[in-house]
Amino acid sequence: MLSLTHDKHQSFLYRHSKEPLTKDVRISSIGFEKRVSTDYYWDGRIRKNNLNHYIFQYTLSGYGEIRLGEQILTIEPGQAFIVKIPSDHCYYLPEGSPEWEFLFITLEGPKAEECWDYVIDQFGIHLTLDDTSPLIFSLKEIYQFAVKEGIGDSFISSAKAYEFIMSLYRFTKGLDQVKPEIPNDIRTAIHFMREHYHKPLSLEEIAEHTGLSKYYFTNKFQKYTNTPPIQYLTTIRMEKAMELLLKTNKTLHEIAIETGYDNANYFSKVFKKLIGMSADSFRKDKKMLDNYHVIIN
Repeated sequence: MLSLTHDKHQSFLYRHSKEPLTKDVRISSIGFEKRVSTDYYWDGRIRKNNLNHYIFQYTLSGYGEIRLGEQILTIEPGQAFIVKIPSDHCYYLPEGSPEWEFLFITLEGPKAEECWDYVIDQFGIHLTLDDTSPLIFSLKEIYQFAVKEGIGDSFISSAKAYEFIMSLYRFTKGLDQVKPEIPNDIRTAIHFMREHYHKPLSLEEIAEHTGLSKYYFTNKFQKYTNTPPIQYLTTIRMEKAMELLLKTNKTLHEIAIETGYDNANYFSKVFKKLIGMSADSFRKDKKMLDNYHVIIN
C-alpha cells in the first residue's frame, strides 16, 4: 500500500463519548510533529487533563530527551519511548537539539494500561525499532487513516487502538523482526530497477539481469522485500512521478514516458489507484509542495 499525508505535520485530539462497548481502549490523540523550541516540555506528574493515558512516541529525525526519575535518556531516530500518565517522567527538546520530529499515539483504557505495563516490564520505557518495523508501519497507517478518513467515533477509535496494541504485543514477542540482510542478487535487481524505471521493464528482463529464473527470482525478491518485483518497480515509478508533479511543469504525457508508461491514461489510472487521488489533484494540492510523506508496504 502507498499513501500520503495532505499536510506534513498534524495532530488530533479526541473527546469521544464514553461508549461502554469501547471503554477498554480508545485513542486519545495521535500526531506527526516537529518541535524546534525548547518550550516543548511535558511533565508526566502534572498533566491533570491526561490522567490514565498511555503514550508511545517514535523519533523520525533530530532527537529529544526523557527523564525518568534521576535517569536521562536520549531518544534518537529509530528509537521510541513508552510512558504512562501520571508517572515520574518528563520529556522535552534539549538545548543541543535543533529539532525533534516524531510520531506519537496516546491511548486510554484498561487494555492500554495492561499493554503498557507488560511492555515496560519486559523492555523498560526505551525501545529501538527500525523505521520499516511492522509496529512503526502500524502507527504510520493509523495516523494516515486519521488524516484521510478521520477517526469519527469511539468505535473506530477503539478498533484502531486495538490494532496498535496488537502490533505492540507482536513486537514484544519477537514477531516484529527485521528481515535478514538483502542478498546481493536482490540488491542488484533493486539497483537495476532504480536505474531503468523509465524503460518498459518486464519481470523476465529484471530476473535475467540477476541471473535467476523468473520463478525463483520472484519468490526470493518477495521473501526479502515483502513486495512482488513489479509492485516494487511501480512504487519506484510513483515516487519519481510525485517528484516530477511537484517540482516541474511537465505534462502528464511527459511524466508518463519518463516513468516507464506508454501513455498518460494508463499512468493516471495507476497513480490514482496507488496514491488515492488523481495526478492533477496531487499537483494542485499546494500543501504538498514543500513536503510529502509516503508510506510503502
